[in-house]
Amino acid sequence: MATKLRKPILVAGMGICLFLWLWDSLHEKLIAVGEWSIWGAIAIGTLFWMLQKNASNKLASTILSPLKRETVEEAIARAQNAIATLEIEAPQRDISSLKQQLTQLPESLNRQTLQLAIAGSKGTGKTALKQVLESQNLAENIVWVETTPFFAATEDNAAKETALASDLVLFLTTGDLTESERQMLEQMQRLHQRIVLLFNKQDRHIPEEREEILQQLRQRVREIIPTEEVIAIAAAPNSIKVKQHQEDGSVQERMEMQPAQIDPLSDRLKQILSQKRNQLVLGRTWREAMNLKEQAKAILNEVRRDRAMPAIEQYQWIAAAAAFANPVATLDLLATATVNTQMLVDLGAIYQQKFSLSQAQTASGTIGKLMVQLGVVELSTQSIGSLLKSNALTYVAGGALQGISAAYLTRLAGLSAIEYFQEQEIGLASGDGLNLERLSQKLKQVFEANQRTAFLQSFVKQAVVRFQTNSSSRTSFQAGS
Repeated sequence: MATKLRKPILVAGMGICLFLWLWDSLHEKLIAVGEWSIWGAIAIGTLFWMLQKNASNKLASTILSPLKRETVEEAIARAQNAIATLEIEAPQRDISSLKQQLTQLPESLNRQTLQLAIAGSKGTGKTALKQVLESQNLAENIVWVETTPFFAATEDNAAKETALASDLVLFLTTGDLTESERQMLEQMQRLHQRIVLLFNKQDRHIPEEREEILQQLRQRVREIIPTEEVIAIAAAPNSIKVKQHQEDGSVQERMEMQPAQIDPLSDRLKQILSQKRNQLVLGRTWREAMNLKEQAKAILNEVRRDRAMPAIEQYQWIAAAAAFANPVATLDLLATATVNTQMLVDLGAIYQQKFSLSQAQTASGTIGKLMVQLGVVELSTQSIGSLLKSNALTYVAGGALQGISAAYLTRLAGLSAIEYFQEQEIGLASGDGLNLERLSQKLKQVFEANQRTAFLQSFVKQAVVRFQTNSSSRTSFQAGS
C-alpha cells in the first residue's frame, strides 16, 4: 500500500536538493547555493502546505500588588484549560486528583479561615513564637503552622511548600539575612506571598546594635517588604538575674522569666488581618491555581516529549542520509535546513505552537546561525571525527562525518525546540515568533548536556550501525538484482 506523503516542506525541499545534485553532476561544477537559495527552496515546498494563520496572543502580565479577583479567576481558568488539554491529549492518564483540586479552587476564594506560617532557619525561635501567638486572640479563624527549618538540605522544599500554602508568612531571623534567604523571600513575594520579617532574639544585643541590625534588615528588603513589616521582637527573652536583699542582710539571687516582647508584631498583625484579609485569600488561591496548572503542564510536557522524541530521531536520520549521500557541501546545508524546518513545524504542532511561513523559516535559520556562533558545529564535527577514527571502515567513507554530524546537529535543534516549547503557555500560539535570546540559552544548555563523551560515543555507534545496515541492504539488493 502506498504511503500518503504529508510533509510538503520536506518532500519539496529534498526534491530540490536532488535536482541540484543531478544538475551539479551533469555540469561537473559547483553550483553556488546562497542563503537566498535555501529559503527559496523552503518557500517552494511550503506552497503545498496550507497553514491557517493565528492571531498573535500575548501572555498577560500578572500584577504583583495588589491582586484583583479577576486575576485570580483568570489563573483558575488557565489551570482548567491545562487540565482539559491534558485530558484530551492523554485520556489514559489518571488525573482525578488534579480535577478534584480544580473543583476546590472557587471555594477557596470564599474561605473564612486563614493559615499563618512561622518560618525561618534552624534556631531562630519559631516554636517559641508560635506558642506565644497561639496564646493571644489576635483574630478569629486563624490557624498557626510552623514550617520545618529553611536551608536544612532535605527539609528545604517542604518548608517552602508549607510557607507558600499559607496566607501569610512570618519569617524569623536573628541577625542580618544571608543572600540565600533574601533570594528566597524575593521568590515568595513574586508569588504574591505576604511576608512579615521578624528580627527575633533582639534582647541578646545592646540597644545600639538592635537598631543597627533592624535598619540593616529594612534596607536589605526595602524592595520586597514594607518597612513597617520588618519588626524587632523577642519571643522568649533570656531570664534575668534578680537579687533580693533580705532583712537579715543576706542576698538571694534568682532567675526571673521575662515576658515576650512582641507588641509591635501583634499590633501589625491585627491591622493586616482586619484590613488585608481578602488580599491574603486572593494571594493563596492564586498560588494554588498556578501550582495546579504547573502540575498539569508537567504531565502534559512529559506526554508531548514522548511523542516528540520519535519525530526528532526520524528527522535526525533523514538529515544524516541526505548529508551522507550528498557530495556537495553547500547542498548539505540546504538539505539540513529543509529537514530542520519540517521537524520544527511538526514539533510546533505537537506542542500547539504553530508557526507561520516566515516564522518556520526564521526558526530553522536562527538555530543554524546560533550553532555556528556558539561553535557547536565546529566542536561537534571535531568530536565526532575523532570518534570515527576508531572505525576505519566508516571513517574512510567520505560522507560519514557529514552524515553523523548532520544527525547530531538536527538532534540538538530538536531538543532545544522541545525545551523552548515546554516553557510556553498552554494554548497560546507563538504569534510573535521565537524569543531568540531564550532559544540561544536553551541551545547552550542542550549542547552542554549532550556533548559528554559517553553520549557521543553511543550516538556515533548507533549511527555507524545504521549506516552499515543501510549499506548492506543496498548491496544485497543490488546482488539480488
